[in-house]
Amino acid sequence: MSIGDNIRVLDWIIRRVNNEDVADVSPVGLLPKKGSINLDGLNVDWDKLISIPKDYWASDIDETLKWLDEQLGDDLPQDIRKEIQKQKDRLSQP
Repeated sequence: MSIGDNIRVLDWIIRRVNNEDVADVSPVGLLPKKGSINLDGLNVDWDKLISIPKDYWASDIDETLKWLDEQLGDDLPQDIRKEIQKQKDRLSQP
């Protein structure tokens, strides 16, 4: 991947913030819709690239919260705790 390949994602981001219909809602946020990023010349499996392995994300959330608790303890804003819990809840849904 070269630095020039980053333009593919930047193009998608610009189109997204301009309210083009290029994103799908997922438990971890907005993800590019299939075909919304120019993959010409790349050998990628879109479904694998965009997959959300729930076990990975659940583990990552737990690790992140543990780290934040170790670093900030009670100083971690409750709003951040709430967002983390909401993400965990979204990931636990089928």
